[in-house]
Amino acid sequence: MSAPRRTEHTPHSRLTRICEAMTNTMDQHPETQPADKAIIFLDDGHMGGIVLHGYTDDTDALADLLTHLKALFEANGKTLAIVPIHEG
Repeated sequence: MSAPRRTEHTPHSRLTRICEAMTNTMDQHPETQPADKAIIFLDDGHMGGIVLHGYTDDTDALADLLTHLKALFEANGKTLAIVPIHEG
């Protein structure tokens, strides 16, 4: 099994090509503003694709993802606890 890889600017699978088409649609929408960002996930039951659009730093995307994930949990009456693990 190969290690996951990070690619930039060029979709590398069917799912990431679909994600890219979605970001292109977002960019063309008349209400899109320069500060708008998106994290697009697609999954076909066997593998997944993700595109971070408008982010210059993956850490910022991760922080936004966790914020939205926490809100989804709360909207469903659940609590998402994030516990940092210090290594070393």
